[in-house]
Amino acid sequence: MQTQHPIRIGYIRVSTAEQNTDRQLDGEQLTVTFTDKASGKTADRPQLQAMLAGNWPEGSTVVVHSMDRLARSLSDLLRIVEQLTARGIAVQFVKEGKTFKGSETADPMDKLMLSLLGAFAEYERTLIRERQREGIAKAKERGVYRGRPRRVDDAERIAQIVAEATAVGANKSRIAAKHSISRDTLYKYLKSVEEQKNKI
Repeated sequence: MQTQHPIRIGYIRVSTAEQNTDRQLDGEQLTVTFTDKASGKTADRPQLQAMLAGNWPEGSTVVVHSMDRLARSLSDLLRIVEQLTARGIAVQFVKEGKTFKGSETADPMDKLMLSLLGAFAEYERTLIRERQREGIAKAKERGVYRGRPRRVDDAERIAQIVAEATAVGANKSRIAAKHSISRDTLYKYLKSVEEQKNKI
């Protein structure tokens, strides 16, 4: 029976489809990579589940850019790392410069270090969210905060926006701002309506 050699397994997570995944594990030599484009808060991360379910050779290493890419809470982080290391699979965090190994070869300080680093990462995220809330509050006081543009899914509302945009003398920038959409989105609506007309 042929012995399977240990491999290096990459896991990447970005919060949105627009974020770039290339930089997270740039330069790392990996056999296979799993990439999720989803918020860390959600449990619906199919690529993470697929990575955890993989029948990897003992001695393999899961490589992640940072702890907050793998988990969003300390309890979640500890659970995932313990689940992997119990199978003899190491977990390497590039940003933190730390690798956690299985119980037979583990440093006695590993679990303590993992808990401390995970707690610091969780605290840092809390500070970032607090700063974001303070910034939004100040922007609202100055009257310059609009929030995220709303998605327009209602067909009647899209038709109304297109009608306003195609009116004689219409200022498309003002119409886009009025409906809290970008100019690019407005032009997509106009293009879509024109294409539908051409099909008729």
